[in-house]
Amino acid sequence: MNLEEIDQLLADWKLKLDVVGQNLIDLHGISAYQRLCGVSGFCKVELTGVTFARVNPVLHVMNELFQNFDLLVQTIDKAVQLRCLIPRFLAPPQKIQEVEDLLTKPSIHLSIETIPLAQRGLLSAAQTINAITPQELLKLMTSAFQAAKDVVLAVDEVWSRLEPSLIDIDVETRQLQHLAESLNIDCTEEIAGFTHKLKLQRAKIESDPLGVNEEFLKSIQPQIMKLKLMLDVARQQQESVRFGFITAREYLSKLHEIHHQAEVAYDESKIKVADHSKLHKPLAFEEIQALEVWLDRLEIKFNEGLFNPVRVGLENWTAKVKEYIAKEKNVYAANKAPIELRAELRGRLDALVAKALARGFVEDVVLQELAQQAKQILFTRPTPLDQAVELVTKYEKRLSNYPNSR
Repeated sequence: MNLEEIDQLLADWKLKLDVVGQNLIDLHGISAYQRLCGVSGFCKVELTGVTFARVNPVLHVMNELFQNFDLLVQTIDKAVQLRCLIPRFLAPPQKIQEVEDLLTKPSIHLSIETIPLAQRGLLSAAQTINAITPQELLKLMTSAFQAAKDVVLAVDEVWSRLEPSLIDIDVETRQLQHLAESLNIDCTEEIAGFTHKLKLQRAKIESDPLGVNEEFLKSIQPQIMKLKLMLDVARQQQESVRFGFITAREYLSKLHEIHHQAEVAYDESKIKVADHSKLHKPLAFEEIQALEVWLDRLEIKFNEGLFNPVRVGLENWTAKVKEYIAKEKNVYAANKAPIELRAELRGRLDALVAKALARGFVEDVVLQELAQQAKQILFTRPTPLDQAVELVTKYEKRLSNYPNSR
């Protein structure tokens, strides 16, 4: 082998070492490799089951990969250094042969083994050296790298896919726990069951990723969704009840308003109208106060976490307050009617008198007397409405009996 061939071989080795070095760095950079080997700050994972059977034999190979790479680099570097000492012209053949031997012959010592005395002859050495050529070592490293890469990527695929899923399930479980606590719903047993299963599955995925049963994820998701649906329904119901209390306060305010109107109309009619037989007495203050106390008690129980009884109680309360509002509206209408009739009779009388004046009948003695009597009654408290109606009606009839012109 001449110098040109030596230089070409060294250039080839430099390219190979660059590629091998980058691939080993990439393998070392995979988190699964770091966890399996316990490097880069990771604690070494205690493997079990299928993963132990597949990975454990490869762990030693993975460690040897980097050691052998160092031996290979040292050998090639030594060859490069020797080559640098050889002049291009008149190169000593023995120097060229020395470089060639490093590159092509068993120049890399892998191990030194001690031979038991029973196996030695008189001329046998006590130790034997296992040596290999750089090319043979590279071939062994290639096979070892492929085996290590396959196992590491298989483990990394499972960890990368399943561990985030477990984290998502764990986060969702905690969220459901917080939701249940906020709703004052006891889901301790269900949450504890999920947590226990997650703990076991997490340990299984870490120690035996290649032997894990992925049916766990398919089985636990429906259980979590069932609990989530139940809590969502409960949350919606509680929000509905909470909104119901807001509406209840609005109903109560409306009741106070219509009750006040009914009382004012009742008192006004008693003063201004003589006949009280058609007046309706508004609700007693105690009845409305009892309704307020009832609502306050329901809100207290709801804030204490009592839900279903409060929901039923609020439905009953709402029905009662609607009943009271409808009743007070009728009372208000009944009590307002006499006042409105009194005002309507006043307006009718004024219109009839104006009509009589326009037609020239205002000096009619009977009309004058009827108008005077009606006004006296309508502007006197209390007004006997029956008499007022009778007088206004008589005035209207007499006026209508007159021809349109005299």
